[in-house]
Amino acid sequence: MTTAPAVNLSFREPGFNQDPFPVLEEIRKAGPVVYNEQRGTWLLTSYPDVARVLGDARHYAQGETEAFTDFFGGPTMETIDEPERHDAIRGIWAPDFQRGNLESRRPLVERVVAERLDPFVDRIRAGETVDAVAEMTRSIPTLVIAGMLGIETAMFQQFSAWSDAMGAIAEGALDTSDRGMETIMAGRRATAELNEYIAAQVQERRRHPTDDLIGKMVSSEYARTAMTEREIIASNTQLVFAGNETTAKLMAHTLVTLAQHPGERRTLATDRTLVPQAVEEVHRYQTITQFIDRDVKESDVEIRGVAIPRGSVVTPMQGAANRDPERWEHPGDFDITRSSRQHLGFGFGMHSCIGLNLARLETQVWLDRLLDKLPEYELAEEVDYGSNFQLRGPLAVQIAAA
Repeated sequence: MTTAPAVNLSFREPGFNQDPFPVLEEIRKAGPVVYNEQRGTWLLTSYPDVARVLGDARHYAQGETEAFTDFFGGPTMETIDEPERHDAIRGIWAPDFQRGNLESRRPLVERVVAERLDPFVDRIRAGETVDAVAEMTRSIPTLVIAGMLGIETAMFQQFSAWSDAMGAIAEGALDTSDRGMETIMAGRRATAELNEYIAAQVQERRRHPTDDLIGKMVSSEYARTAMTEREIIASNTQLVFAGNETTAKLMAHTLVTLAQHPGERRTLATDRTLVPQAVEEVHRYQTITQFIDRDVKESDVEIRGVAIPRGSVVTPMQGAANRDPERWEHPGDFDITRSSRQHLGFGFGMHSCIGLNLARLETQVWLDRLLDKLPEYELAEEVDYGSNFQLRGPLAVQIAAA
């Protein structure tokens, strides 16, 4: 057996999340499996190893399942590792998120994008400096998923507020001040209020069936016979959160990355056929979900000759895997003409993101319209990435006319 090298790394160190990639490269150079003494976990950086662990539900369990359950108010498919049950719950909504079926949602996406993007662009053209996160990107995916859930438009603003507060919990958990605790409590209140609202919507769908996502879960045979009320409500709450957080961060990353690479942005503005692969390249290059812990279950495992005991925590580093030089040439370069290869930004295996095709559709529609309306822009100030390394994204993106 091989002895893994050790590092003493906290993902919470001040400034680490601003640009974590040099540190991730140092970990990669240390070895394919590195023990992090600070967190007591085994770090993986290569694409094959990360994909293998993420895809192996038999030997590795979703980490922090109790925290996820508490966060959403009940068990969801994200916390269920038993394949048959996970697949049955996921299968209720899976057809709605298939690429072909999502084309019927394109008018909804285009309408929401236009409603949020056009006023933002008008303000930029009028000479203002505007935060794209607060004024545009955070709300677009929330409003789209709210529409798919069948939520009345009068509640859209409240949905955005709830989702924002929930998303801020991770930041609050890293802030030891009173403000951090206030952020956490506000997020928990938002989750409770959203759960209460979803519970009422579930009851309404039972009285008056609908074809929206809430209605489809309520009327499905599996939900009626095998899911508790708590699971049904929590599943819908998770969908609101998941439908916002990753996509909003992907849009913000796209704005920043294209501002930092104006040549690539101008190439993209000229050739819109590159939009889909540009979105994928941003996600590979930046990576939102930087890591997801996995618990070693049932028996000891071996990775690259390193014995890892049962009960240990393995940390697949998706951000490092997405810059694996064994998979991509010059992985530290941003290149929208790069040959397409699957990245791990949306996860891998059983717990891969159910909404990945929706996220792609939303971001592509949004980016295409942005390039129509505002092909030239610049960052008005340095971007702060905060301290949430697990779901990494800009806290604000101040945009001004170029």
